[in-house]
Amino acid sequence: MRYLGIDFGLKRIGLAISDESNKIAFGLNTLENKGLNDLRINIERLVKRYNIGKIVIGFPNNMNGTPGYLSKELSKVVETLGTIPGIEVITWDERLTSVEGERIAREMGKKDRKLIDRIAATLILQSYLDFINRDTDSPSSL
Repeated sequence: MRYLGIDFGLKRIGLAISDESNKIAFGLNTLENKGLNDLRINIERLVKRYNIGKIVIGFPNNMNGTPGYLSKELSKVVETLGTIPGIEVITWDERLTSVEGERIAREMGKKDRKLIDRIAATLILQSYLDFINRDTDSPSSL
């Protein structure tokens, strides 16, 4: 089972996928936002193609922790994707991932918004993978 990362936007939706060991996130592609039904159809295809069991979607909190301006729209997305059979949808803090995505793209000499959204989705998913894979059994530092 793999994880799918989503950076949701009103114009574009960045996607990333984990490797089979769920340790590393890779940018997948970017979808044009054509509404919830289109998104659900596209995500269902990816779920079947890549054996995805969990979706990690970036949730836009403000820096003070309050819900961001896309929160209401994103709640509808989470609800819609949650109806896909066998899928668990996890929301994950995405603060500053788009800013970091822009910085990385700029360092690559690129200004492509689709690339930035894909990088942001990769950062969201990698952050979640790092969280679930942290070694909680390691001895304390001396």
